[in-house]
Amino acid sequence: MTYRYTLLTALLLAAVVFSGCEKREDAPATAGPGASSDAVGSKENRSEPPRPVRFIQVGMRSVGDVLILPGEIRPRFEQRYAFRVSGKIARRLVDVGQEVKADQVLATLDSQDVLPAINAQAAQVEVARSEYKLQQSELKWQKELREKGFSSVAALERQTAATEAAQSRLQAAQLELANAKNSLNFQTLSADNAGVVVGVDAEAGSVVAAGQSVVRIAQLGEKEIAVNVPERSVTLIRKATEIAVVVDAIPGKIYTARLRELAPAADSASRTYSARFAIANADEAVKFGMSATVRLELGSGQAIVVPNSALYTRDDTTRVWLVDRAKTTVSAVDVKIGESTSDGVTIVAGLKPGDLVVTAGANLLVPGQKVRLLGAPAGPAESAKSNGQL
Repeated sequence: MTYRYTLLTALLLAAVVFSGCEKREDAPATAGPGASSDAVGSKENRSEPPRPVRFIQVGMRSVGDVLILPGEIRPRFEQRYAFRVSGKIARRLVDVGQEVKADQVLATLDSQDVLPAINAQAAQVEVARSEYKLQQSELKWQKELREKGFSSVAALERQTAATEAAQSRLQAAQLELANAKNSLNFQTLSADNAGVVVGVDAEAGSVVAAGQSVVRIAQLGEKEIAVNVPERSVTLIRKATEIAVVVDAIPGKIYTARLRELAPAADSASRTYSARFAIANADEAVKFGMSATVRLELGSGQAIVVPNSALYTRDDTTRVWLVDRAKTTVSAVDVKIGESTSDGVTIVAGLKPGDLVVTAGANLLVPGQKVRLLGAPAGPAESAKSNGQL
């Protein structure tokens, strides 16, 4: 009985083992198609689908060429007043913003160092005058002796020369005294013309050298705006048909101006050219130091315009992505940009009317990439009219 149970158990185990082996042998055959499908799907996932992009079809359009330059209101004439002699400033009589009249005293120096020099020079004049008087008396005496025959001609000539030398020394001493007195007059700094004080460069108590700026005064009258012109715009500002000035602190008011001065050489640091525009109708509301903007109308012309989002720069070169209509792929094209406009920038070279240009996601594309155009391209006539983004 025990032998039968043992035999039956062995037969059952053998049947289970044989069945498992048969399933393992059949598994590759049934799993094959599924495995192949997974491989194909994985391959398909590795190929990137076309990237959706927005674009424009470029065309020639009328563009108003405008040049905008920021600047500052400045006086037409600004003088820096300085003492002709060195010394210590005793008083400063004007403040910034104060209007002054012609010949009004601006500052004075301490005269303690000048008065002793004047007194000493005056004493030298008296010494020279006394010497001259003595030589004159001696000359008179020599002449009388010569007339009576008690003196020689040589003695008279020597005395005449000594008298003339004494006279010259007196004149030199008198000139030195006048110069010393002028130094006293130069202790007072006065305005040559009427104006307004725009700056103070030295305070009372400061020791200044001769010629060192103490007070800056702007003459009342013509007002200008000072700007810095970029190198590429230097040749354009002379072509301006209309020049307008807008002062930030005076909203709603537009002033007219004219180019008065343009520097012949660029600044070594900023590489810009300084220019001055005279404001023709400046009123009292325009104050020195205010910020202002010069707008120059340079005329209108035909140009291709693309939005700023269509541009990207790499290796210091500006490019756009051009769409191949047949292959719906993109390629990078170098372009040369011109002046900015209200809705983009003009393209001087690199594009032609009818080209399709990507306007969004330019930094995410690679050459030869497949793209899907969002919307249909506009016709050339419509594009030239609106040049809008689809």
